Parts: sequence; C-alpha cells; structure tokens
Amino acid sequence: MSVLDAMYLVPFSWILLFCLTSSTPHYTRDSDTSQFGIWKMDFSETMTYLVFIVASAALLIYSVMIFFITVSLITSKLYLHKPTGAAELGDDVPGVSIIKPLMGVDPLLEYNLESHFKLTYPKFELLFCFHDDQDAAIPVVLKLHERYPEVIIRIFIGGAKDVINPMVQNMAPAYDAAQFEFIWISSSRIEASNEIIFDMASKLQKSNVALVHQIPFTTDSPGFVSSVEKIYFGSAMTRFYISFNILGLCCVTGMSYIFKKSLLDQANGLAYYGRYLAEDFFLTRALHEKGQMVMSAIPARQNVGQTTVDGFVGRMVRWVRLRLNMMTLVTGILEPLADCFPLGVWAGWAFHHFFSINPYYFFILHVLSWLILDYLQLKSVQNGPLVFSKAQYVIAWIVRELSATYVFLLAVTNPHTIKWGNRTYYVRLGGLTELVKENKLSSLRLETHSLKPRHNA
Repeated sequence: MSVLDAMYLVPFSWILLFCLTSSTPHYTRDSDTSQFGIWKMDFSETMTYLVFIVASAALLIYSVMIFFITVSLITSKLYLHKPTGAAELGDDVPGVSIIKPLMGVDPLLEYNLESHFKLTYPKFELLFCFHDDQDAAIPVVLKLHERYPEVIIRIFIGGAKDVINPMVQNMAPAYDAAQFEFIWISSSRIEASNEIIFDMASKLQKSNVALVHQIPFTTDSPGFVSSVEKIYFGSAMTRFYISFNILGLCCVTGMSYIFKKSLLDQANGLAYYGRYLAEDFFLTRALHEKGQMVMSAIPARQNVGQTTVDGFVGRMVRWVRLRLNMMTLVTGILEPLADCFPLGVWAGWAFHHFFSINPYYFFILHVLSWLILDYLQLKSVQNGPLVFSKAQYVIAWIVRELSATYVFLLAVTNPHTIKWGNRTYYVRLGGLTELVKENKLSSLRLETHSLKPRHNA
C-alpha cells in the first residue's frame, strides 16, 4: 500500500476507533484512579471491529471494481464500433453547427481540421473561434476553406467578455450565432469522420436524448509516452467511463460531444458555465436533468502526435485537481484506493484475513489478471492492431499504473492551483474558478485556509 493511502487510512481508522470505543459497552472500572473515575476500554475487541470494517471495505471496493471491469468489457464488445447512420436519420436531416475552439498551431492541426472539412453530412457549418486576430491557426483555416469552398464556415474573434474559462470564452459568440439546433463541440485535437457525425446526430434526434458524447481515446502516435497515454484512455479511464454511463450516471468529457441547443438555453446557455474551469462537468450535469446521455459508438480520436512526459503528467495532474475540487471525497479517497497496485495490496490483506489466502500469491494473480483484462479492454476500444508489441504493452502498463500514484501526489500538494496554457487559475471547492496572477496565489491560499473551522484546544 502506498504512503498516500496510509495517510488516508490512518485518520479514517482513528475516527472509527473513536466511534467504536465510545459506543462499546465493554469497559471496566479502574479503582486506582482519581475520584472522578476513568473507564478502561477494551482495545482488543475494538481493534477486532476496526479490522473487520477495514477488511470488509476492501472486499466491497474490490467487488465493485470487478463489476465495473466486467460491465465495461461486455459493453465495449457489444456496442463500440457499431454506429448508426443515414438510414436512422430519415429524410429530415437535422443541421449541425460544429464549434471549433482554436488557439495556436500544433503539428497535426491542419490534418484534424481538414477531417471536418471533408465531412459529407448534408447540413452542417463550421464555426471557428479565436482569442485574437493574430492567431497562427487562422491562416490554416483560410487555406482549408480555399481547398473546400463549398463548406460553410464562420470565424469568431475575441470571445465573450467576463468569462473565466478560456475555452468557453472562446466559444460563446459562436454558440450564440449557431444556426442549427444540434451543437457539436469538437476540440482542436479531435479527428472527425462521417461515421461519427451520422452516429451522433441520429442518436441525438430522439426526443428523450439531450446529449451524445464520445469516449476519449487517441490515435496511433509514435513514442513510449504516447503508448502510456493510449493505455490510460483505452483501459484505466474507459472502465469507469463506460460503466458509469451504462448505470445512468453522468460521466462526460468535453473533447467531443453534441447536444440540443434549446435544452442548454433552458439551463442558462453556454457562457454561464464559463465560471467553472471544468465546464463540461457542470454543463452536462445540467443537460442530464433534461434528457438522457448517450455514448457514441465511435471513440473520440485525439490526434496530437508524439506525447511528451511533461504534457501527459501535466494533463493528468490538472484533471485530478479539478476532480478534487468537484468530487473531493471520491477523488481524494476512493480513486487512489481503486488503482491496481494499492487495491491489490489492500484486498490481498483482506482475503488473507477472512479466508487465509496467501497475500503474495493473491497479489501476483491480481496484477496478472488486471493486466490481461486491461489489454482486452484496450483492444476492444482500438478495434484493430496496436502499434506496440505485447512486451511493450506490459512495460507501458506498469509505468501507467505506477505513475497514477505519482500524479495523485503532485495533485494533492497544491489542489486549488491549475496552470492551463500561459494562465494560472484558482479553483475553489465546488468548482468556481478565478483567473489569478502568481502574486495573488498566496493571498487566495491564505483566504481558503482561514475559511477552515478552528478547534479550541
């Protein structure tokens, strides 16, 4: 078990210990003490209760993880890469406004944008959003429009004022000016296809559906870190993402999703959610109250080229910090305990406690099983051959699992401060966000600390 897990278990254990010792009737009178009398507690029986509770919690979480993995594997096999199409849309094809927030140029930007220009969907428009008129991505868009003049495009520059989230600030004018009911938000790194837009539009046209979203995934890119990233999205993240959606829970990322504009307008519109850095979490939760969330059969292909260590770790840390401020207990306690290695140690001890199973044999079998099941999950999401060998997969998988604890440690050391691009944000518990300069961070941290309740000695 990692040091971080122990940090969470120690206070948890002492709380249980206090509750159990306070309520247990097993005590004796100490006649050698003062006139007030001090009751001597039976710590051996209390510790028995405590061990039973902690071991039972391990078995419960282990059972839940087995359930999630099973649901994810079955759903991936039966559902993914089996999209609906033009036949389901019917004759009255709904129009789609595709919003593309852009800032700067990465090596594969032109390829990703061209995949949107190549769409043969009967009725769509491309809405490109920029913070300023000097953005290097503007010439790329104009060049593609010259190549595909039949495609309807509109360019929006400057964004909306008084919106903290830079992506929402960028997109808000395009959202307000969109001419179609269906809005597809597609980030700059997403590769589009006819399969995707037909599948999502046909699913969204049902009256009880409010939003259709794609499972985050990656294209095939060179480099070891890119393999680690693909394994994360194709297995570690997917098992929760698919399971939560099958169970009817709201679990959506903002990389690629399509929704009905009229429903979001009823929930205050897009700009309203710019007060949060994780706008997709709050926006989709509001839409979930108005209709069903449906997964697209095609995963979202993030086409970013070769991933760097700093880029991957920074992205993971940012996401953990956002979740810590929005779902503090779940992310702060359950997430690290549900990773393969910490959970294997904890569950191994629990199985030994209850069933006298050798914990070392259990841990080895647990890791091997998890490794194989993740590979099957990854292959199902990939829907084709992987660019790395099985041996490379094993090494990259181990690195991914070990890095999860490292990422978590980085995230919890400074959970409210998030750097995104050249800007620094301060995220409060609950998700509200402020754009700050470095010299303001200390005062914000002091303010947050002062809000904590003080206990008299």
